[in-house]
Amino acid sequence: MNLIETTITGKKFLVTGGTGFFGKNFKSYVEQIGGYVTTIGSTYDLSDDRQADHLFKNILTDKFDYIIHGAALQAAGDWPLHHKAEQYDVNLKIHTNTFKMWHKYQPQAKMIGIGSSCSYPKTKEILAETDYWDGAMHESVNIYGFTKKAVSVGIEAYKDQYKLNGTTVIFATLYGPHDHFDPDKSHVVSALVKKFVDAVDNNESEVEVWGDGTQTRELIYVDDQIKGLLSVLDYAGSLINIGTGHSVTIRELAETIKDQSGFTGNIFYNTDRFVGIKHKVLDVSLARNKFGWTTNIQCDSLKNNLTKTIDWYKNNKI
Repeated sequence: MNLIETTITGKKFLVTGGTGFFGKNFKSYVEQIGGYVTTIGSTYDLSDDRQADHLFKNILTDKFDYIIHGAALQAAGDWPLHHKAEQYDVNLKIHTNTFKMWHKYQPQAKMIGIGSSCSYPKTKEILAETDYWDGAMHESVNIYGFTKKAVSVGIEAYKDQYKLNGTTVIFATLYGPHDHFDPDKSHVVSALVKKFVDAVDNNESEVEVWGDGTQTRELIYVDDQIKGLLSVLDYAGSLINIGTGHSVTIRELAETIKDQSGFTGNIFYNTDRFVGIKHKVLDVSLARNKFGWTTNIQCDSLKNNLTKTIDWYKNNKI
């Protein structure tokens, strides 16, 4: 039994926003190593204070060891640019109600807020925890990033006033099984996997990739992200980054997915399409030094993880 399994065995987890991509993988992973996971999806609207109170008072009767708070209104691509007020309104209500319910009904639980690299300043390319408040966010994600900052602020406020326990873990861009492959919701890996696999199936001669291919992204396979999250559950500080600590160019990513999907046509890099932030990568030194993240606890290779993602999509696409 490894260190993560020793920590998790017998523990009870509640995951908000837990019936989607991350939650499905988290539940499967944790229950395989002896933990217990309860997930909350859209059946109950956490932005509605009456529904939130009913859920925590009458439905969630277990006493949980950890609450993984990932519930949020979000989508990929340029969607955030066109729904700023909606994101602001809904997400702040979700976070406020969740923290109230934590204090009222689950004060013994440690709250783990899921943060985003979108919250970091747009002028930084290497993102260390000490840079979190050091400048404005990128305009394409500033409202979503602000509401994720509100998660960390809220947790610290409840820790201070009510002596609760919690932290915020900053994620890189996830990919893997159960990801959103819908073009309106997908992030870069799932979007490209769908494009290339579908192009093979439909005998297409060309696949479009947004941007010139030089932009970079830090990508992390969902099981690796879960391992990282579980490894830092006992962190007592306000913020901690969990990513790979490495970035990949979109061109390299696209060429790798092209090869692994069996596509033999051309790639068209469309420089007129939305690309967002050009370069960013999380500094994972804190997690590495304190918990052995990426050293004692390692990620699988990008190539292997892309193969698993492509295979899953091929076997599960409609």
